[in-house]
Amino acid sequence: MTPSIATILAPQLTPTVDEASLALASNANMALYASMIAYTLAMLMFAWHLAARSAQVAATETADREEVLVGSAGTTGAGSSSAGGPVSSAAGLTESGQESEASRQRGNIALMLTYLATALLVGSVVLRGFAVARPPWGNMFEFATASAAAVGLTYSVLAKRNRWQWLGVFIVSPVLLTLGLSLAVLYTEAGELMPALKSYWLAIHVGVAFISVGFFTIAAAIGMVYLVRLRREEKPPAKRSFIESLPSSAALERTAYSLNMVAFILWTFTLIAGSIWAKQAWGAYWQWDPKEVWTFVIWTVYAAYMHGRATAGVDLRRSMYIALVGFVCVIINFTLVNLVSTFVGMHNYSGM
Repeated sequence: MTPSIATILAPQLTPTVDEASLALASNANMALYASMIAYTLAMLMFAWHLAARSAQVAATETADREEVLVGSAGTTGAGSSSAGGPVSSAAGLTESGQESEASRQRGNIALMLTYLATALLVGSVVLRGFAVARPPWGNMFEFATASAAAVGLTYSVLAKRNRWQWLGVFIVSPVLLTLGLSLAVLYTEAGELMPALKSYWLAIHVGVAFISVGFFTIAAAIGMVYLVRLRREEKPPAKRSFIESLPSSAALERTAYSLNMVAFILWTFTLIAGSIWAKQAWGAYWQWDPKEVWTFVIWTVYAAYMHGRATAGVDLRRSMYIALVGFVCVIINFTLVNLVSTFVGMHNYSGM
């Protein structure tokens, strides 16, 4: 009997494992695109939030000038210091709870969009993992998206509790840039791992590295804001901006130090775990591989920062510069070391 058309097509209508994996990878890409849209909206809203803070600072400064003029007859009023100078509440805008309603609303909306974008990005990474049936960081594209997800997730966890809406634009922008470059330059189709990477240490060693990079990134962003805030405290500008609405430079420096400390501890584990994995994979704890060397360079620079920061009488500004040099080394380790042929060794995550 001649088989029916339905019988002939039946095997083709049943999805194979490969087809299912491709569907998951396609859904991961869609979630990634959706995440970028949400991050773009969040970035714009964070910028609008900072604009509202600048307006509040300007309004506070104007009110201070008016109070000084009213009290210029010789009395020390609420708007002047005991020395006759203006007392601006703008410097403690967030700390004293005097943030304007417009600024607060925009910051909260931006934060909600960041939560959504981060959830979509984490979902994209998870779907990619299901598609390839392994930890989804076996090539440079997966490496970049997973790192961006770690940064977004770390910020999302810390932002609401610490009221870090003012920091959002400095975190979301590099995350969005990383995702754009990963799609435009680094994209690699879902596939099998290199034999050397087929180990449970991939999930442990690289997973902890991602978390530490998340803390390093946020600490670096706060560190750069600290340097700007400190400069403006030392030399007050003629026209103030949202910078004057941020926490004091001392508070920013302490926060950056705390985050760098957590990241440094995690990076120490990353270095040790990598050595153990190298022993299992290559027969030696240390091979002078470029990736190993740069991992150690990062650890050394941040160790110098920790030591300098803990030394009595140290210049905190110089210590912060050392921390930022360490973050530059992190960027080099995650980009040039993986992509430039000069650095290619036993580690090769590029997939290119």
